[in-house]
Amino acid sequence: MSRSAATIIFIIFLTIACSCTTPGQQVNTPQGKEATYPPSFEMSPGRRQEVQDAWKNFLAESGLPFSPLELDPLLNTPRSLPVGLSGRINLANGKKNSAIGEMEAKEAVRNFIERRRGILSGDPKNGIQGVRDLSLASFTANGNSYKFSYQQATYPFSFASGYGELKLMIDKTGNLLSWSSSLIPKLDLPTSPSVNTEEFYKKLLNRELSYTTIAGKLQTYKITKREQIIVKEPVIFPKRRGNKLTLHLAFPVDVGNGMTWTYYFDAIDGEELGVNQNFAS
Repeated sequence: MSRSAATIIFIIFLTIACSCTTPGQQVNTPQGKEATYPPSFEMSPGRRQEVQDAWKNFLAESGLPFSPLELDPLLNTPRSLPVGLSGRINLANGKKNSAIGEMEAKEAVRNFIERRRGILSGDPKNGIQGVRDLSLASFTANGNSYKFSYQQATYPFSFASGYGELKLMIDKTGNLLSWSSSLIPKLDLPTSPSVNTEEFYKKLLNRELSYTTIAGKLQTYKITKREQIIVKEPVIFPKRRGNKLTLHLAFPVDVGNGMTWTYYFDAIDGEELGVNQNFAS
């Protein structure tokens, strides 16, 4: 064999080997560029410290004693408001002890989110840009409080499993009573699914599910009819893998009749991502 022929064969072999070992898939993103799928981000001690520093500065500016802030281990977003600070952070621009109406309450919360978005998003440098990246999903005026529930609007799809949410509650004088955040950094995701949903029916028909009754008895449920399978609109399904969170474009698929389960299948490669039981047992 000539040297040139051997060189060509080696190059072909090397190209095949590299293509087989490249992790992830290449997909088109909304920006029209290729990116590895699924996108992910890892726990960042540096970003976590930035959030803690922003929290300390906020307390100092507010003249409040330091209280440790419980953060989500991956998102670095606040899980709850320290008990000792409930009712001590006033959002109503100095109108403490004065009752505020619904419009004033909404404006106070919007301003607070704008000012403290670095803490609420878990990323003081690159987090949400404020209320323009959020959608007010629900507002409730109870006897002594106002409850706000925001949904993240930086993605073209809604989130599954309680992610992408910001919840706050204030009393009717504007004092912050509670908060929690599961906002997620902006990552590139495909703009549309690429799997044939007919595959989900094939995977789930005749599948047997097991569950435990409230009395503790083990039972089984078998999916025997196509009508027991309902494919829903795509969502974003965040999946925790150790110190990493991956974002998947996924189809929720409800199965069952009366008692139901929701399966999540990746909308790009068809991988089964997880299942939720939708009834108590």
